Amino acid sequence: MYPSEMLLVLALFGLLVTQNVRRMNRKAAVACFAVAGAALVSGLAQGQIRWQMTPGYLLFAILSVLLLRRTYSHVALRSIGIALGALLLGLAVSLSLALPIVTLPAPDGAHAVGFESFSLLDEARDDAYFGEPDERREISLLVWYPGTIDNAPHPRPVRTLWAELYRGPRDPITFFTGYLRGIETHTHEGIPLSPAEAPYPAIVFSHSFGLTGEQNTLLMEHLASHGYVVIGVTHTRMALRALSARGEPIYASPDRFQEAFAEGAADDTREPDERASRAAAADGGQEAVPEPAERADAMNEQVGIRAADVRSVLDAIAMPAKAPRELAAILEQVDADRVGLLGMSLGGTTVIDVCKIDPRCRAGVNLDGGRFGQHQREPLQTPFLSMVRAGNLRYDEPLLATSTSDYYEVLVDGASHPDFCDMTFLMPFMRWLGAAGPIAPMRAVAVVNAVTLEFFDAYLRGGPKPRFDPQELPELRVTTNVRVAH
Repeated sequence: MYPSEMLLVLALFGLLVTQNVRRMNRKAAVACFAVAGAALVSGLAQGQIRWQMTPGYLLFAILSVLLLRRTYSHVALRSIGIALGALLLGLAVSLSLALPIVTLPAPDGAHAVGFESFSLLDEARDDAYFGEPDERREISLLVWYPGTIDNAPHPRPVRTLWAELYRGPRDPITFFTGYLRGIETHTHEGIPLSPAEAPYPAIVFSHSFGLTGEQNTLLMEHLASHGYVVIGVTHTRMALRALSARGEPIYASPDRFQEAFAEGAADDTREPDERASRAAAADGGQEAVPEPAERADAMNEQVGIRAADVRSVLDAIAMPAKAPRELAAILEQVDADRVGLLGMSLGGTTVIDVCKIDPRCRAGVNLDGGRFGQHQREPLQTPFLSMVRAGNLRYDEPLLATSTSDYYEVLVDGASHPDFCDMTFLMPFMRWLGAAGPIAPMRAVAVVNAVTLEFFDAYLRGGPKPRFDPQELPELRVTTNVRVAH
């Protein structure tokens, strides 16, 4: 909570008590009112008013009106008033803690992190699948890159977390996510790209079902600070919200969203114990791994659209001159022979599909995805790493068994699905409800960052094969077809 919010809560509690206890001096109530008003004004002046505190603001308005009264109500009415007031205050505090303002750790690479956003139009495809046959396929790109602050002509603002969700026209999504303006990242918009290590290897990121290309901002910053150009793809009409080239919001298609979600939910009906499928095979079990989800038509078709989006970005990297001018200026500093793919959840599934069929994927990382796709029975032929929770391990086993290149299966003990993206620290209420793993949020971020960087450094920069030191990363259980010299 902001300091102004904590002060407001304390003052409201005092005001609630002083207005309903006969023995309290009226001056005390006036003093609490003044403090609460000052806290509210301070928060307003600093841009710290957020919807989570709406019950508290309502309580302040009610108590302000009641302060004008000179007499006390009957004890029963006062008791009801105290109970309702406490409920409003408790709700405000709970919402603020459940969806908090947090301080983010700084990336530890040598480079400052720059950022630009772009729109890429694929003239060869339309959005007929989403009911817009006359619309060419437009892809929103968010680019983090190694930057330099010293040579910037003017200080550029620090980007706030997931800003694409509340940038541009106001709508219900900007209302509910706007409080994220209070969370500053370590990314500087529009600073010059550093020439120090150009051309840079690039990583193209595909987001999870219904989220956004910014959902792993801490990982993007980490990679960019270590010398990668990271391109986050927001898959329009499959993301919560994207902005078109004209600045108009594009929302997820509700019918297509629901259709695919229902298929995914129906497929994920059981959560086996860790290594359950492998143990079953060792004990003579009937089926070590599940059959491919080839009949999940909606999910597979959406993965195909996502894969085509990613391949459009690969086309732009290979031929920067055909990209928009501002984007081309960055892509010209990318080494097209050192491009990796990265995805989380359905984005990880997308990356698996692309890396199976497109040789421009030189290395790939899947963060807790798998199962669906249009090439489920084909083997991976490029270096690949899947980092998963126990419940998703069964989807990874076929990849490990059939891969013809270096493959790493990395199980993260204590992790749940949201721990593989920024949601691990944005929604602590999931832990209160038992819907998140026991791993600490920022530890989850550190583990994902370390594993992803070590893998890409090996296969895009020619570094040593990953070893994932168990002393530094005790949460990991690694199975691989790679023999590492000791």
